[in-house]
Amino acid sequence: MKFFIIVLFIFALTFINAQEINWKKQEDAQPAVLNLFHSINAVNLPTAETLQRNEFEYEISHRFNKTVDADKAYFGIDGPATIRMALSYAVTNDLMVTLGRSNQNDNIDFRIKYQAFHFAHETFPVLLALRAGGAWNTEVYEKVTNEERELTDTKNFQYYGQAIFNTMIAKKVGIGIVPSYLYNSHIYCEDPEYSFTMGGYIQYYLSAMFSFFVETNATVTGWREKYNPIAIGVEIETGGHFFKLFLGNSYAMNPSQYLAGADLYMEDGEWRLGFNITRILKF
Repeated sequence: MKFFIIVLFIFALTFINAQEINWKKQEDAQPAVLNLFHSINAVNLPTAETLQRNEFEYEISHRFNKTVDADKAYFGIDGPATIRMALSYAVTNDLMVTLGRSNQNDNIDFRIKYQAFHFAHETFPVLLALRAGGAWNTEVYEKVTNEERELTDTKNFQYYGQAIFNTMIAKKVGIGIVPSYLYNSHIYCEDPEYSFTMGGYIQYYLSAMFSFFVETNATVTGWREKYNPIAIGVEIETGGHFFKLFLGNSYAMNPSQYLAGADLYMEDGEWRLGFNITRILKF
């Protein structure tokens, strides 16, 4: 796992150092046929957007495990955190791949997103994309024996598929609907469980730089951790960087973990701070 982390950091540092820093939004050399959302992800759920051919995007994200009202934790920031790093690459304007890792169960995630359909309409534009992936939990300890499970145990592997529907109202309000299917959603169950969820998000763009969003993912059928995840926050965009700062009730980030539900009940004031930082890398 240390090798995996080192490789991601080397990639990130190499790409960042190779670029001339520019805090203005860069124009695409070959612009997409239709752009609705600015970012390829809302918070945890994907948008139908893809990177442009040969672009990279590096991501680092945190979910602070303690709640904002925890004693002596400075809004939860002083507590431990779940961390994700990922690197995405656009094979074509419509096809991109992502490799990421979360320190929760040392979950390594690989996924593919394909933008399958676009409809450029003044009133009702539509983008449709498909995303599929798999995850490998490489550090799993059995809760009864506290012994580490074999790396190749089939219970350590999870698979998922998602359809992503996006539209935009008045060029200001982005709407996304994301039905998802997750296989082996609870890696500690004797028999594999599944989860079918219906996710959604709304993002309101105040300007090209600032926007507000809300995201949720409801389990329709199958296994779910205690509650449906929800996140509310703000996005700031500057010259290829995206900063997303939000409050939520889930500590999970990799799709195979986030799609399985959340552990906190937000109506009781159990909110966590979280952030995503991404950088688009162009050559």
